[in-house]
Amino acid sequence: MSLIFTDDQKSLAQTVKRFVADRSPMPRVREVIGGEHAYDAEVWSRLAGDLGLAGLIIPEEYGGAGATHADLSAALRELGAGLVPSPLLACVLTAGALLALDDEPAKHDLLPRLAEGGLVGALAVSEPGERRWIPGTPATAATGSGDAVTLSGTKIAVLNGAEAGVLLVQATGPGGAALYLVEGDAAGLTVSRDAGVDPTRSTATVTFDGTPARPLAGDAAAALDRVADLANLAIAAEQSGAMLACLTMTTEYAKVRYTFGQPIGAYQGVKHKLADMYNRWALSDAALREATRAADEEPAKLGAAAAAARALTSSGYLTSAKETMLLHGGIGFTWEHDAHFYYKNAIAGNVLAGDGDYQLDRLADKLGV
Repeated sequence: MSLIFTDDQKSLAQTVKRFVADRSPMPRVREVIGGEHAYDAEVWSRLAGDLGLAGLIIPEEYGGAGATHADLSAALRELGAGLVPSPLLACVLTAGALLALDDEPAKHDLLPRLAEGGLVGALAVSEPGERRWIPGTPATAATGSGDAVTLSGTKIAVLNGAEAGVLLVQATGPGGAALYLVEGDAAGLTVSRDAGVDPTRSTATVTFDGTPARPLAGDAAAALDRVADLANLAIAAEQSGAMLACLTMTTEYAKVRYTFGQPIGAYQGVKHKLADMYNRWALSDAALREATRAADEEPAKLGAAAAAARALTSSGYLTSAKETMLLHGGIGFTWEHDAHFYYKNAIAGNVLAGDGDYQLDRLADKLGV
């Protein structure tokens, strides 16, 4: 069962953990976010190529590994724990959207390239002034037909939009809302990287001005609903790993930081906060495991399970990351310490692909409440 990691999943997690420690430790993460690029190209090439993470849930017929969502969750936990900058989440969501559509030519063209890491994909759905991550009727408009379709409008908070070779764009056309394929170098396409709170996550504002696009065949609403579930599961997995990293970091500090002749971990006020951090992580991780179980065994229950996991992990991580900074005292607020990176990651992740209220609304909708 996906609720309990198999030996293979544990082995995958350990492999990714060692890779992060060797190739993307926090000093290296600092170098990357202080540079011109959104991520380390060599690290991404190794993650996608050597470890095969980009193609984990892509079926073998499209060049992927055909693995489970539990496998993906095991890997994302370790990447989240290390705050590794990469376009993996953006590529996973792009692949998920393609797999949920009925456009076989697009699948056979794009999925193998996404699986090997040679192509970065981005999903462009959010719009200015729209509370929902995925609008019911997007303001971005598609005009024309056949091979003469163009898009006009603006998308915001597009994960790895500035690095993407292709974008899947939700737009309103003659037949209603649909998904369209746009090449990263298309005419009339303007991409501006955002100066976001979280320096480890690359997002962009994307503007379309008569930009050529190709309609993708299939039920776009159903595909995006599936992508919303996948986003919740993947983000919750990253946040579960980061929460545990915060707990581990703070527990170790509480053992070695002395005041009045004894470690601060001996004080009740610190013990209680650490116990609360553990409880938040344990509850969130249990919800995440149920979501991965549903994804692999009972897809009909994934929507509710993934929304519940996301609501728990995002709020729990935000609180735990804040406590991590506070329990480290003055040093926790400084650039030299890693605690503030987790806090910034938690702040941004709390609203990524829909904030807490959005997730609770989604959970209620999936439960029929």
